[in-house]
Amino acid sequence: MTNSRLIKTLLLSTTLLGACMADSDTDATDQTEQSAEGTRIHMMPLQSPDAPVANAVKPAIAGLTFFGGPVLTHIQIHPVFWNSAAKLQANINAFYPAVVGSGSSIYTSLLPQYTSASGAAIGTGTSVAGFVDNKATASVTDAAVQTELNRLFAAGSLPLPNTQTYYPVHFPSGMTITASDGSRSCVQFCAYHGTYVRSGVNVNYGIIPDIGQSGCNGGCGGSTVLNNTTSVASHELVEATTDPAVGLATVFGPPLGWYDQVDNGEIGDLCNAQQATVAGFTVQKEWSNRARACVVN
Repeated sequence: MTNSRLIKTLLLSTTLLGACMADSDTDATDQTEQSAEGTRIHMMPLQSPDAPVANAVKPAIAGLTFFGGPVLTHIQIHPVFWNSAAKLQANINAFYPAVVGSGSSIYTSLLPQYTSASGAAIGTGTSVAGFVDNKATASVTDAAVQTELNRLFAAGSLPLPNTQTYYPVHFPSGMTITASDGSRSCVQFCAYHGTYVRSGVNVNYGIIPDIGQSGCNGGCGGSTVLNNTTSVASHELVEATTDPAVGLATVFGPPLGWYDQVDNGEIGDLCNAQQATVAGFTVQKEWSNRARACVVN
């Protein structure tokens, strides 16, 4: 069994966030794919509109197991807006610091139960206002996004990655982001997070399309465009916190972090389509081993 085939076998997830329509001949169970750079992504594939209702309550969830990989104990968020046409920038700039700060029950109450290999608990983090790039509103690949992040690092437009950084990239309407397996935003997925290595350091990044555009609007959550956007962003944010190096994992062991091997999912996958309010923003509920339920505290 090849390495790329092994990761596809080990890291499958059939749970979904939201309900955008998927192509009928697309295999929506394979969430983790290998990119051209040898890295992988963990995506939320799309399904029919009735999927969130069916998946809202999942019986007998095994829960998350720690496989020894890194976690972001004090996350440092550096959002990127692909260009000035990316919508909801002020909302997103307010969302990230609120949801990882001291007023957020997710980062003060829920996530501390998930520790690092050294026993350090996940705690609150920080976020800065997003960097507004000047790239064209045109379809791109995952590899092109990685290339652009590397250009921004080299130019000093973004701080260099470290053990705590996360770079969610938000895109304007009219763009399709194509993952390494050919899956497309608002056709097969709502969003994803991934990992690649730059100069020996992991780069943890997220892909957040315009949730208000055709294919995602009304599908990636059942609320307003703003609420669905922050819900999708929170899903990727918390998964990147508890399992940041999933994009590099090939076995159920390091660098995989907190993951449910039985149900094949990360902390957000086990609670798809369940929304709540935290720090004034709509978020997705996350799985708690302690509560044995999907909660936000």
